[in-house]
Amino acid sequence: MRRIWVFALFSIMFFASLTGFIEAQEERWIVSYSVIDLTSRQLVLERDYEANTFLQNTPMFTGAEYNITLTLDIGLTAAYANLDLSVDLIHADGIDRYWEIHTTDLNLTEGYNPNNPLITFKQVQGRYVISTFGRVPSDLTLTDLDQTIILHKPVNHTTIRLTGPDGSVLDEIILNIIDSEIDGYRFYLSQREADLQEFRENGVDPAFIGLYDSLIGVAEGQAELGFVQTARTILETLEVEVPPIRTGPSLEERYFLPAVGGLSLAAVVLVFLFFRARGRLSFVSMVVEDQIRELEGLSFRASRTDRNLASKLQEINDRLKELEGK
Repeated sequence: MRRIWVFALFSIMFFASLTGFIEAQEERWIVSYSVIDLTSRQLVLERDYEANTFLQNTPMFTGAEYNITLTLDIGLTAAYANLDLSVDLIHADGIDRYWEIHTTDLNLTEGYNPNNPLITFKQVQGRYVISTFGRVPSDLTLTDLDQTIILHKPVNHTTIRLTGPDGSVLDEIILNIIDSEIDGYRFYLSQREADLQEFRENGVDPAFIGLYDSLIGVAEGQAELGFVQTARTILETLEVEVPPIRTGPSLEERYFLPAVGGLSLAAVVLVFLFFRARGRLSFVSMVVEDQIRELEGLSFRASRTDRNLASKLQEINDRLKELEGK
């Protein structure tokens, strides 16, 4: 009986210490922050870790200027320890400083300069509100593979970082950044996905829906690689005013020629750009082969419903194979 009580007591102590460890792991120094667009003065996003809330009204863009206000909670005082707070943004054009201290009792060091992207203060227990201003670098989302090939990819950018005396990272604010090209692609993607959902709800020909869905997938694949302009071109050509409602075995070619034409143009342009940089890009063949396999699958599916459409897709596929073999 005694052994059972000892075991029970040990289990309680173990789980209590484990719970305390988890809570310590989840403890944050930056407990909340908000981002305001300096041009429009509109709230972009707001996050509160204590209330477990997150609100985002618009994406954050490269080249835009923002005001980030954070609440810093220092749980204990370390008399001889200094903390560093840094911001990784370009200096805002219309503001003469990086920092604005709203809580006057923050123990800043003697070398404090509000126009420096890094400030240092003493670790004194308390809660402090601090603002920073800056512009997101314009090339943050770009990857220049060649003079004719530039990828556009969203970036999770560490904008603000709090470090301890030994240089260890105590907390940080990581923000997702996009550019106008990515935003344009996302707009058309949302439009085509809404159209696709409407087609499914209104009895549109299943074969048409299947092909439409596949072409959206091709666009999404291009965007994941960073070719958002190609992805947008594909999505733009998928706008169909009157989709086929009947569920018979054939498809009217006129509903698909715009989509196929757009895919043809996108594929040819993409391959042309790729092969201009062939000597420098090792993954070119892999990407082109993926597109060939995608088109072969679409051709096979289309052949069951419309031979003319299948013929058009096969022509594009043959063109890709010819270019790959050169």
